[in-house]
Amino acid sequence: MKDYPIEIDDYLSGNMSISEQQAFEERLRTDTELAQEFKLQKEMFTMYGNQKWIEGDMDILKTDQAKQLQSFFKSDKALEIKTTINEVISENRTNVNSKRFWFIGIAASIAVLLTVSLFVFKDKNYEELYASYIHLDEIPSLVTRGEDSHKLLEEAQLLFEAQKYEEATRSFSEYHQKETTINPLSYIYNGVAYIELGKFDSALEQFRHLEDSNTLQAKKAKWYRALVFLKQKNKTKIKEVLQIILSDTSNYKYKEAQELLDMID
Repeated sequence: MKDYPIEIDDYLSGNMSISEQQAFEERLRTDTELAQEFKLQKEMFTMYGNQKWIEGDMDILKTDQAKQLQSFFKSDKALEIKTTINEVISENRTNVNSKRFWFIGIAASIAVLLTVSLFVFKDKNYEELYASYIHLDEIPSLVTRGEDSHKLLEEAQLLFEAQKYEEATRSFSEYHQKETTINPLSYIYNGVAYIELGKFDSALEQFRHLEDSNTLQAKKAKWYRALVFLKQKNKTKIKEVLQIILSDTSNYKYKEAQELLDMID
């Protein structure tokens, strides 16, 4: 039985002498079966070896998904997986007449790719969904032309638009403490600012205030709560809120709630 996997592994790992490398490379040009197995094993070796993690069109590496994969492959968790794969292969290559370690290597590498894909792309999908549904341009301005503007509100909105969310939340909080009659839109702005800061409990509190405001804007609270859970990647909570929205066709963002539920379900 041919020991292609052992030879290929020795070549890729640099365990051959110069003369052995030259002889092996010559055989690659004439032995079709060896060339095919070399191509496949090289791809597997690249996945968990210390080489470039991807070859070909390098523009692919500029995508957000590629950057997340690169980051994962450099992590301690990926190193642990790689070490385990190599240990399993080493343990099973002692039988030189068996290709078992070769198939174990392929299976392990595929398992790693599936795990990483689920880990990375699941998170990525939630991030993309949040970005596509937040629609900040739909939030009416707090500053009305022709009317005396509330200085704190005007300042808070400007800070929000400049993406200075920490400062914006402070201005909104000061406004909420000082005033007895609150513009309900300020709860939306403040809540979204807290989402961007990763302060999800504070964001949910703002949307509870919005829902309790008994204004026309109150009907938007459930949708923004859903966006909080979307940002958190909390599928159970997202579905709960979306199903409440879908209980009545007149609810705010009914159509979008159905679309979002279909995508995450």
